[in-house]
Amino acid sequence: MKIFKNNEGKIRSGWRIAFVLLLSFVFQVAFGAFVGMIGAVLFGFKSVLEGNSLTSEEVVGSILGENTISWFVIKILSMTAVILSVFIILSAIDKKRFRDIGLKFNKNSLKHLFIGLLMGAVSMTFIFAVISLTGNVTVEDGFNFSIYNITGLIIFILVALNEELFSRGYCLYALKEQNSEKMAIIVSSIIFALLHVFNPNLNWFGIFNIFLVGVLFAYMTLKTDNLMMAIGYHLTWNYFQGNVFGLSVSGQEAKGIITVSNLKDNIITGGAFGPEAGILTTFVIIVGFLFVYRFVKESSFS
Repeated sequence: MKIFKNNEGKIRSGWRIAFVLLLSFVFQVAFGAFVGMIGAVLFGFKSVLEGNSLTSEEVVGSILGENTISWFVIKILSMTAVILSVFIILSAIDKKRFRDIGLKFNKNSLKHLFIGLLMGAVSMTFIFAVISLTGNVTVEDGFNFSIYNITGLIIFILVALNEELFSRGYCLYALKEQNSEKMAIIVSSIIFALLHVFNPNLNWFGIFNIFLVGVLFAYMTLKTDNLMMAIGYHLTWNYFQGNVFGLSVSGQEAKGIITVSNLKDNIITGGAFGPEAGILTTFVIIVGFLFVYRFVKESSFS
């Protein structure tokens, strides 16, 4: 039995996916260390000039604390690390380009991107409307526009790009080469769900919904022969959830244009993990399947 290569002499898909994850981890550690060292030097120099005496814990908190400039840079670099890792393995081992795994830019894919953006926004707006109208959350008066609306958009664009490029791009297409299409969808969606297991406040229903939306994104990708619909849906789903409606995104707290409070912890809201651990998300994902099945035309595979 050949463990590393198949009968055609090609490295098995599981190993190639593992190489992407390993390389991504190495890049993230290197990028984080680099930004941390640069930040420590600059912050230390600034503290000396100002005559401040800080403990090492205070220095680390000032450099890497949430919503600091260094934190934002590390977030950007960590997501860039995934994209870079996919590019390296895809080029060096698979001898392919991003286009070959679904990242295409043409008239058809841009139409799919628009549909995905609309689906994600409408889905999350529906969920927020139900949660608020049923008294499961208090919506405060006024709107809160801040720099977080811009930085959040940048981060969520990269989140959608890197997660879809890896999960529905590299994983799905690599697995589909040597397995059935159904098996590729299931395994790539399991991998996608496992990427979220260390998120705060995660529960089993949240894992199930993340797996289920992974299957939806895989279905979108295979039916349209590109990643753009999944990227669009992923982007507006996260952005509207966090930076518009102020709800937690996969367990991560966010600052929205709308300020909410007194969120009830139940099967409707998803509690501290956010709507992704709620029954409403399950419902809109199923509606998403029906919409794509009924209204999105199937593209020929290239």
